[in-house]
Amino acid sequence: MYLVLGCGDVGFSVASRLKRRGAELVVVDKDAKKIEWFKKMGYSAFVGDFCLPDVLKDAGISRAEVVLLMIPDFRLTERALGAINRLKAELKIDPVVVARVLDESETAEVKHLGASDALPSSQILANFTLSRFEELKGMVKEKRLRALLGELGGRIAIVLQTNPDPDGIASGVALKRYAQAFGIDADIIYDGSIGHQQNRALVNLLDLDLLHAEDVKFDNYTAFALVDVATHANCALPKDILPTIVIDHHPVPSSEVHARYQDITIVGSTSTLLTNYLRYAAVEIDGATAAALVIGTLTDTMNFTRGTTPTDFEAFEHLMKLADVELLGKLQSPAVPPDALDVLARAIKGSKLNGGYLITNVGEVDDRDTLPQASDFLLKREGVQTVLVYGIWNNLVCVSARTNDIAIHLGQALRQAFSEIGSAGGHARMAGAMIPLKAIKAKSKRVLKRAIDRQVGRKFLEVVGVTKPSKRGRTRPRSKR
Repeated sequence: MYLVLGCGDVGFSVASRLKRRGAELVVVDKDAKKIEWFKKMGYSAFVGDFCLPDVLKDAGISRAEVVLLMIPDFRLTERALGAINRLKAELKIDPVVVARVLDESETAEVKHLGASDALPSSQILANFTLSRFEELKGMVKEKRLRALLGELGGRIAIVLQTNPDPDGIASGVALKRYAQAFGIDADIIYDGSIGHQQNRALVNLLDLDLLHAEDVKFDNYTAFALVDVATHANCALPKDILPTIVIDHHPVPSSEVHARYQDITIVGSTSTLLTNYLRYAAVEIDGATAAALVIGTLTDTMNFTRGTTPTDFEAFEHLMKLADVELLGKLQSPAVPPDALDVLARAIKGSKLNGGYLITNVGEVDDRDTLPQASDFLLKREGVQTVLVYGIWNNLVCVSARTNDIAIHLGQALRQAFSEIGSAGGHARMAGAMIPLKAIKAKSKRVLKRAIDRQVGRKFLEVVGVTKPSKRGRTRPRSKR
């Protein structure tokens, strides 16, 4: 969150640009008329003297990642910095503080008073300033992480999410490289499986030494880093061990994250975040690591069509200058195993199209990663806007969904449909679910397939409004009136 102190011409310019970029911000000024105007324009705004600690507390400084002092009066800046410094000690917070100065001559003094950086008014009004704020925030975070690693010593366990994807794997590789640059050894640990051919290609072509959680003694590590995952809910870290470091790009309530160092930044991929840690620390990114981070970014942003930010584009541009092009080509087009083709054939044969929604039950599968591959392929079919593929794996009904329809949020739809009998979640355009087979109500194995179709496929169509339940519990198409 950005806390903008002072809303004159420069403060307004900065606040309006931040708002256009979708940033969370609060504006503070003691001019009630200005604040009233900001509120009418849809801003979070607060009336008060920001040189007073209580006013800063009420405005939410404890949640602020960046504090922007946008006032031209040096004496007011000095008083405000004094209040901020007192709150840093009292609340144990450490936001990035950027102060406006009239010219370069005031820069050194403002930094001495506690500002992270100082920018002349002319630079603040320049187009590059907002990206500069983001860069400053990233640089300060990198210094904090480096300082923490220096305190820890020993060996770090880098724990990925269950069944890690390319973004998680690449980010784990990057964090290990970052730690090693400062003399800290690390192991990358995962649970579940690495089944998708692109994930396997990433591990094999980069010759990665990943450890399965079943083969690990967590007592052997002095610190624990969660990467591309923020809580115990979807990783192998034992629940009685708190993570030391969390770096993730998924939105997670801060109340659920417990770590000495937390970086939950909403960008397109965790690969973007780790790329910038390496950049800001001036750690060399070799061609193979750069290629892995490129793949991680592309997969999680769906080739820049989902959740992409300017930060992602900037990091990607940097990576493409360094990536091993030949390796990148192999990672983008890995060989497709026969079992994936078999599942795809069954998915096509058994598919049923209902008003742009394609539903298909592929039966039993040996590798659950073949389901999202089938979903991705079927979404390309003419007339299809949403795909739901499901099958049985390891006594679970696994569900994979994809959509191009902006009117539906798949993660929410799957949670609504299946959270009472299993687990579900995901993004707006791609999501998944796992339902214990024993939760499917079937009188016998002979009718199991029909029971799964009814309780998974039809249930999903009910939730998204394509069909509605009949009085006897069966579904029928909605009226087109």
